[in-house]
Amino acid sequence: MALSTKRGNDLVTKREIIWYLLIIFILAIAIVTSLMVGATYFSVSQLIAAFGGQDKSSLVVLLQTRLPRVLASLVCGGMLAVAGTISQAAFHNYLADPSILGVTSAGSFLILLAGFLIPAFPFDKLLYAFIGGGLILVFLSSRKLLQNSYQLIIVGVVLSLTFSGFQQLFSENSIAETSTFNGITWSDTLILLIFGTIGMAAAIIVSPWANYLKMSDQQLASRGLSAVFIRLSLLVIVVYLAAGVTSVIGVVPFVGIIVPNVARRLVGRDYQTIVPFSMLLGAAVLLTVDTLGRTVALPSEIPAATIMTVIGGPFLIWLLWRQSTNEVE
Repeated sequence: MALSTKRGNDLVTKREIIWYLLIIFILAIAIVTSLMVGATYFSVSQLIAAFGGQDKSSLVVLLQTRLPRVLASLVCGGMLAVAGTISQAAFHNYLADPSILGVTSAGSFLILLAGFLIPAFPFDKLLYAFIGGGLILVFLSSRKLLQNSYQLIIVGVVLSLTFSGFQQLFSENSIAETSTFNGITWSDTLILLIFGTIGMAAAIIVSPWANYLKMSDQQLASRGLSAVFIRLSLLVIVVYLAAGVTSVIGVVPFVGIIVPNVARRLVGRDYQTIVPFSMLLGAAVLLTVDTLGRTVALPSEIPAATIMTVIGGPFLIWLLWRQSTNEVE
């Protein structure tokens, strides 16, 4: 038995290593491709010449326009994927995601509303997005909703649609203006890098706590652990990550529901593996989607949020069907 278990663990480890190497390779290809394509095409040799200082005009375009957009897409994809992973662990529901639950819509609406009523101050959007999303998660954390996965998702979707509707009433162009990486500046990108790095590092550190929530509250209590404390700690990270993206980019849906479910099928159900893998996979997914959006309809572009909605809708329907026939752990 011991030998069989060891072999099984070795196989799992090898599988994880293979998938990690593959996603890193895909991520590298996505970054290079994203730097190459656009209104002006750069070949690999031109990229090398530009970053080598031999083509200063191309270097200006790459540094001022494409590189900040690429970095922002990578960081946002990682943040949203990790937020979705942690929220699914906290709610014990593979359908949970900040965009589905109304967290990002509430934060975006509060940003818009506060902009009319309160003078601007440093990091005000992040604060409003955090408050709006936090209030929604506190409401959704009621014992009744936690015990009914379908009711949780239905209430979350209703909240998301409600806040999106309110936002359009106040400013019909607000979503289109914020939910895009077009025109993002280095200052915005640096904010995302700083806040995203902190949030994702915190998520990786507390990822073992997500595994604890696979046990019942009674089992945790018997081991001297508080399920409420663990769940609230994880949800603080969820709101922080979702608020960081919402405050700079806007609402980008479904990344946090697609990526963790794909990651779970590839590397298993241990959140210590799922969280960092989801971070890499989410970065690759959102960068790829944004690259497609800004190249398939030149000279205009399709926002990443729009493409993710088209992809995420059918994916959510498939998950709902799958959950109705086979309840998740």
